[in-house]
Amino acid sequence: MGKIGQVFIVAVVVTVAYLLLLLTMPTIVDFANTANTTMHASSNMSQYPGTAEAVVSAPWILWFAPGVIGLASIVIILKRP
Repeated sequence: MGKIGQVFIVAVVVTVAYLLLLLTMPTIVDFANTANTTMHASSNMSQYPGTAEAVVSAPWILWFAPGVIGLASIVIILKRP
């Protein structure tokens, strides 16, 4: 299989990953909001600055992860001799 086939496979895998994320993202956001609310209810973790923001931004990071990994994979595939 040549480079074009490998790039096509990476594109298909990234597309499938985004479709799965599209289906599960409402649940992931719900879990993040619940964790944030629970964290604020307890006095342990809410004292650290940036913890709530990290929990709330986790779905965004998860959303961009397949694209970044796919782009890095394509660059690696295309730079190989």
